[in-house]
Amino acid sequence: MIAPALLLALALAAPPAPPPRVEARAAARTAIELLVDEDVDGAREALLPFAATAPSDPALALAMGVLRFQEQRYDEAVALLEKGSAAGVGGDWLAMARAARDVTRDHVRVESAHFVVSYPRGKEEVLAPYLLEALEAERAALVQDFGEVPPGKVVIEIVENTRQLSRLSTLTEKEIQNTGTIAICKFGKMMLTSPKALLHGYDWLDTASHEYVHFVVTRLTRNETPIWLHEGIARWYESRWRGPGGDILSPWSAAMLRDAARNGKLVTFEQMHPSMAKLPSQEAAALAFAEVAVAVESMQRKGGPNAVRRVLERIAAGDTAEVAVSASLGVPFATFERDWRRWMADRPLPAGGEKQMRKLRFQGESGSWSEWSEIADEKARGHARLGEIFRERGRWEPARQEYARAARRGGAGSPTLAGRYALAALMTGHTEEAERVLAEALEAHPEAGNLHVQLGRVRLSRKDWAGARESFLLANRTDPFDPEIHAGLARAAEALGDGETASREKRFAAILTGAPNP
Repeated sequence: MIAPALLLALALAAPPAPPPRVEARAAARTAIELLVDEDVDGAREALLPFAATAPSDPALALAMGVLRFQEQRYDEAVALLEKGSAAGVGGDWLAMARAARDVTRDHVRVESAHFVVSYPRGKEEVLAPYLLEALEAERAALVQDFGEVPPGKVVIEIVENTRQLSRLSTLTEKEIQNTGTIAICKFGKMMLTSPKALLHGYDWLDTASHEYVHFVVTRLTRNETPIWLHEGIARWYESRWRGPGGDILSPWSAAMLRDAARNGKLVTFEQMHPSMAKLPSQEAAALAFAEVAVAVESMQRKGGPNAVRRVLERIAAGDTAEVAVSASLGVPFATFERDWRRWMADRPLPAGGEKQMRKLRFQGESGSWSEWSEIADEKARGHARLGEIFRERGRWEPARQEYARAARRGGAGSPTLAGRYALAALMTGHTEEAERVLAEALEAHPEAGNLHVQLGRVRLSRKDWAGARESFLLANRTDPFDPEIHAGLARAAEALGDGETASREKRFAAILTGAPNP
């Protein structure tokens, strides 16, 4: 038994316990620093001793409110941040928490093993299973490529338009539309604009995968990866869910990049900071993305398929990006940068494909753009418009002939014309002609959902069920709100003996047409 005098001596020697207020503020400060780097798990651990009590200190209320916000527990976040705001702290966080609560109030949530999709009730239901499937595939590929990914489930919030995306982020609606920003990874979650917000949809599954790469890189490197490298890695790996990755440049973007590199008109790393979404136009953003994607391509060419993994590991260990790239490739960073710039100027252009940028066009966007402006030749446009007149009157054979004349005079590069021409050919029994027109157009415009739908029709008519399924799935990657896509998928799935998918796609087609569920 310890003598009373020794107990007294030990008590006098031990440092006094910190007052609860001091302890709480220290924990709050630590948590906020971690949350700035989106280290939600670390912040949660720092605040764990105070989680069971109502915080009376404004700093602690702020920290716990931001934590709840990044956990997507918005009602709790608002209540906590209102306490901090009453004391004059955390007003911006409170505004964002309120906006997130209001935008997602009536959302439906569906989950897979590692992801949660939160979407507004209604048509966006058709996005959820495809998102979950693609993201699970992306996650598995990144585990293979990077060795690990963050544990736990990642939330994807689907918003209906750019106004809602602006409310959930730190970007203005003008910045979003200027640069074509349609998705963001921030605040411990991913935010994705519904394809219905754009006139012709967009590659929403690659975009979601792109944002997930950001999520992974942020956490693996404690948010120490600079924007140029962050975006380059995300662009390189965004298609990894469906293939080897590296699907980075279309013919027009490759040509644009080469021209900028040769004429000294590249976007600088400084201009890219703090976000590509702050650049002045979609053209500037496209050039910046092309530059950084080719930077990652240069790393892979020099250092092999594991180059990016080695770079991320070194950044996680405390190296700067420049030191990490240099050490991983075995050359000075200046040498890497020189070789990368030379490669941008000399990189061979892809064969075929688009020759000009196809800008994202948002619903309600002002301007004088016309679908026939894609056709440069005036006489070709005249034939196309005459074909439209015949089509609207149900005179399919003269429509087919006028569309054919427009294509021969230089309109073959227009996906709109190809779609109308193929439809007229189908309506007049010229199936082989329709298939040829579509195949040629899709070589130039693989992202054109309407062309894949047309090809799906042709393949259904031939009872090529597997081919039809492939065409409609490709169309779905751009414009998932076309009910014909889901009706076609249902027919193909039923013929292939996949009753579960057939039932789901019939229901999706009914949702999109407003028909009663089958």
